[in-house]
Amino acid sequence: MIALERYAPLLFLLMWSSGAIFVKLGLEDASVSVFLTIRAAGAALALFFVCWLISRVDGLRELLVLPRRLLFRALWIGVLIQAGYQSAYFLALDYQMTPGVLAIVLGLQPILTPVMANERIGRAGYAYLAVGFAGLTTAVLGAREVGALTGLGLLFALVAVVSISAGSVMQQRSVIHPVASAFYQTLTAACLFLLALPFTTIRLDVTGEFVMAAVWMIVVVSTCAVLLLFHMLTRKAASQVGVLFYLVPVVTVVLDYLAFGNEISWLTLVGALLIIMAVKGFSRVRFLNAAVCANVRALACDGSRRDKEPK
Repeated sequence: MIALERYAPLLFLLMWSSGAIFVKLGLEDASVSVFLTIRAAGAALALFFVCWLISRVDGLRELLVLPRRLLFRALWIGVLIQAGYQSAYFLALDYQMTPGVLAIVLGLQPILTPVMANERIGRAGYAYLAVGFAGLTTAVLGAREVGALTGLGLLFALVAVVSISAGSVMQQRSVIHPVASAFYQTLTAACLFLLALPFTTIRLDVTGEFVMAAVWMIVVVSTCAVLLLFHMLTRKAASQVGVLFYLVPVVTVVLDYLAFGNEISWLTLVGALLIIMAVKGFSRVRFLNAAVCANVRALACDGSRRDKEPK
C-alpha cells in the first residue's frame, strides 16, 4: 500500500495520458459514438468483474447494493465524468477545436476544482496554479497545436472542463466504495451512449489496431486509471489531484514522441518545467496548510480540555 501511495500519481498520469494516443488509433476504424459506447460498456463489464472479485475475497456481498440516495449520487457523477466529460470532449474536437486549444481550456480544471470544492488554498496556492496554467499554455504553443477557435467547439470544451471538475469534487466527497462507484458511473455512460447511438454516425471496422485500442481504453484507462483517480481522491484534497491534470498534455507529448517520433520543441520543454515547478510548489503549499490546520485543531482541543479540568 505504501508503494501504491507513492507511485499512484505517476501510474495515473502514464495511463490517463496514453488515452489520447489510443483514441487516435481507435477512431481510424470507428466513429466517435461507437467508440465511446464500446469503451463504456467494456469498462462496465470489467468493473463488474472487479466488484465480483472483491466480494469473493473480502466478503463484501453488499458492495453493489446501495441506498437510493447514494445510488442516484453515483449515477449523477457518472453523467458528469463518464458521459458529459467524454462526449463534450469529442464534440469539441468534432467542431474543429484543435487538441492544443482544448488542452488549454481543460487546464482550467485545477483552478475550478478548489473553487467548487470550497477549499482554502490561499494566494500562494492560486499563484502556483497560475504558473501551471502558463506552463501548460507554453507547452501547447511549443507543440504548435493552436489553431482556429469555433463557438460550438469552445462551448463543448467548457462543458467538458466543468463536468470533470464538478464530478471530481463530488467523487472526492462520496462515501461509496470506489470500485462500486466506478461501475455505476460507467454503466450510466454505457446506457446513455447506447440510447444516443441510433441518432449518430455508425461506423466500425474490426481490425487488430481497433481491438488493441479498445482493450487498452477499457482496461488501462477506463478501469485502472479511473480506479487510481478515485483512490487518490479518497486520500487527498480534490485540488491536490486536480493539479496533476496540468501534466497530462506534457506526458501525452512525450508518449507521442516515443510512439510516433514527433519532435518535442524547446518551448514545450520550458512549459513542462514550469508545470513541474507549479505542481511541486502547490503540493508543498497544500502540505503546509494541512499541517497548520492540524496544529490549530490540536491547540483548540487542548484548550477545550483545559477549560473542562476542575480548578
